[in-house]
Amino acid sequence: LPKAHFVNAPQACPSCGTAIFSHGGFYPWKRGHLPADFRSQCPSCAAVFPSNELAAGDFSGGGEVDDGYGYFDEEGHIYLFAATYCRDQTRVFGGAIDSLTNHLRAEFDQGIARQLGLMLLRYAVEEVYLAAVPQFRYGPSKAVEEPWDWGQPDWATAADPVAALNRHGSVRYSIDTPYVSETLALAYDTVWPLLRQDTEVVERARACGLELGRPEDVVCLIEEMLASLLCCAMDGGAASNLPRVSQGVLVLLRALDRADAQEVMTWLYDRGPDKLRVFGVNNFFPDGTPPESTGGYNNIHSNGLFALEYHLRKLRSLSPQAYAEAEFPSLLADPRAPRVALAPHEIGVLGKAFIQFGDGSAAPQPGRYADEVYHAPLAPETLEWAAQFCGDERVAGWRDAVRQPATRRLGTTVHDGVGIAVLRTGGMPERAAAGIIYGDTTGHRHMDLLDVQFFAFGRPFLTDLGYPQSWASAGVWESHWATHNAVWGTLPGVESGRVAGRGRLVRTLFIEGVQILEVEAERWVLDGRRWRRPGVAFRRLLALVETEGEGVCLVDLARVRGGVQHWRICRGVEGDFVSDEVAQKKRGGTVAAANGRRGDLTRLENADDAALAYMDDVAEFERRPSWKGSWAFRNEQGVFLDLHQLRTTAAQTLSAERAGDGDDGQTRRVQLLFSHFVVAQRAGWRSTDHVCRSGL
Repeated sequence: LPKAHFVNAPQACPSCGTAIFSHGGFYPWKRGHLPADFRSQCPSCAAVFPSNELAAGDFSGGGEVDDGYGYFDEEGHIYLFAATYCRDQTRVFGGAIDSLTNHLRAEFDQGIARQLGLMLLRYAVEEVYLAAVPQFRYGPSKAVEEPWDWGQPDWATAADPVAALNRHGSVRYSIDTPYVSETLALAYDTVWPLLRQDTEVVERARACGLELGRPEDVVCLIEEMLASLLCCAMDGGAASNLPRVSQGVLVLLRALDRADAQEVMTWLYDRGPDKLRVFGVNNFFPDGTPPESTGGYNNIHSNGLFALEYHLRKLRSLSPQAYAEAEFPSLLADPRAPRVALAPHEIGVLGKAFIQFGDGSAAPQPGRYADEVYHAPLAPETLEWAAQFCGDERVAGWRDAVRQPATRRLGTTVHDGVGIAVLRTGGMPERAAAGIIYGDTTGHRHMDLLDVQFFAFGRPFLTDLGYPQSWASAGVWESHWATHNAVWGTLPGVESGRVAGRGRLVRTLFIEGVQILEVEAERWVLDGRRWRRPGVAFRRLLALVETEGEGVCLVDLARVRGGVQHWRICRGVEGDFVSDEVAQKKRGGTVAAANGRRGDLTRLENADDAALAYMDDVAEFERRPSWKGSWAFRNEQGVFLDLHQLRTTAAQTLSAERAGDGDDGQTRRVQLLFSHFVVAQRAGWRSTDHVCRSGL
């Protein structure tokens, strides 16, 4: 049976629709895998799909039939129940291999080792088969799944079959393939001493229908599987976040323990996806921070640099002459390498969280942080490896602090290469911190140019939404400019996709009790393969001021030039804005259109205003150049964010809400404030300046 990523991202459940996403945006369906029944139950409405009994060989029974290639409703929407179940079944099998491996490495048991050996043989049968018939590899992974054209394509018959198999994975999909390669290699390494001489595994495998004659056949079949996964990586079928493919290949080489893989190593260093010869020194790590989202995704890169070095040294110890350092040098020889271990600590705030950038970690829940966070997530062994391999006192200091654990003073952080700056009050940890994003990403990008985040008194106040609830929502919500604490200028006929632009640091001033920085930026648009600047410029100044007692004030001055509409967004955390100084009047529709309905994208005035169509419960503020009010937190009595609009040039201020469901199934309503300035309301536009000054 084929495999797929999602049942149906836009329509969700055939019975209750998108209500299922209150239980999770990516993989909410409830399934049982022991035994495999190919059934999927909606956690929201309890409906079960498909109607036919695939496990019993029934490909046509009932009204919601899925024969392995999807169920189609009356409107032609496809629901890939069987394909996604098959995907999950395979993942569960791989997870069991990992669990048994961890158990055996802690306490070896011959009976469990034989179970693991049989599981490896079962997996090997699938992988070696797919090496011979690559048209049945996992295939492309799509955000919105599409029907197959009379079965899975035979990609091997394409004019360039290697290119056709790019990012198509193997038993697992392309991003998972390097990870499962490591799982299988480690499992084999764990049980190899037993398998190479054990006849009981041979007999049990033969009883299951596998024609093996002796223990050597067991070893050969499993090693053939590992070699097949190695080929999958080299032909581009495995494609993951850098440098996971290279890491998977090095682990496979260690498990195979061969001294004749110089061709593979040369590929890793010079032609592979990470090009290890220059991976650590080609500005992939500006300021030590990879130019991608902070949190989980970035730290795949950060962890990966030191994991690569670890596996490279282990491989070299097996065959010193075959993989000499002169030919395949260390990845940490560059003196900038320690910065990669230091950067995740330098974006921490309050000792409780870290600045979000792009598809970072999940958005923080409202309320006081409970746990200590000393760095954006790093694998436990990363700091140990970094301190050992780099011999850097700063890295060793952080390793020791995290071990204790102990808070360290961070001061002000400016990562100008990647475009992140963090202002902090005094104290250890600081009682308040404000950050701004002014860079761009190479992947997992948000339109978070000049996004401002604010944390104080152990709580998040202004934050980023982080990782999307689902791929279906990312473009119109989590990654959209209108859901960030940003400024924006729209242009007629210009749609940005997920590209916002890039800024630069203009000036800084740091004195006791006051920290100021100013950045400027321009919108950029990607037309095909060409970048261009469409004529919108921004400037933003932040000042973090310590006032009397424990008080703190964030002054935010923003300027937008060019375009037809200027926006300044302030997205709070489950609060209600109240003010005695400015009247509010409810209006219908959404922020995008007074006569629009939530999710209606047909009434957009500008192509890149999609998120505005999902914001309703709109109120218009009385037009005043200045006002003040408070954001009262709903989940905590007595917690407020005071807002002072110092002066704005004839802007219309709106408030709106967007209801959504959290991971705990509870409905959460997020309120947003918009300072909206219309430059021109007819076709054609002129360059105009708009200034909005706010003090939080």
